Amino acid sequence: MKKTIITILIIIGFIFAFYKLTSQKSDFILFYGNTCPHCKVVEEFITTNQIDQKLKISQLEVYENKSNTSVFVNMVKEICPDQSNPDGLPVPFLIDQKDKKCILGDAPINEYLSEKSK
Repeated sequence: MKKTIITILIIIGFIFAFYKLTSQKSDFILFYGNTCPHCKVVEEFITTNQIDQKLKISQLEVYENKSNTSVFVNMVKEICPDQSNPDGLPVPFLIDQKDKKCILGDAPINEYLSEKSK
C-alpha cells in the first residue's frame, strides 16, 4: 500500500513539474543540484550578469526533487540522447529547448548564456 501511494505521488510530482516547465515557455532549462559548487558558479553568473532578465530560464533542482530528476532524464533522452548515462547525469546541465542543444559544465554554460543574452 505504501509503495502504491509513493508511486502515485511521484507520478503526480512528475506531471506537476512537466506542467510547470511547459507552462512557463522557457527557452532554457538549467538543471542543478543544491549542494553542487559548479551549479553555484552558474547561478551567481546568471544573477550577477542579469541573464535571467534577458533570457527565459527555468531552474530545476535535481538532487532532492525526484520529479525534477525524472523531467531531467526524459528531456536528455529526447533532446540529446548522446548525453544519456546509466550512471546518472551530471550538473550543471543546460538545455536550450529552442535550438535543441545541451550544454554541460559551469564555464561552457556561462559562455553559452553570455552569447545568447547579447
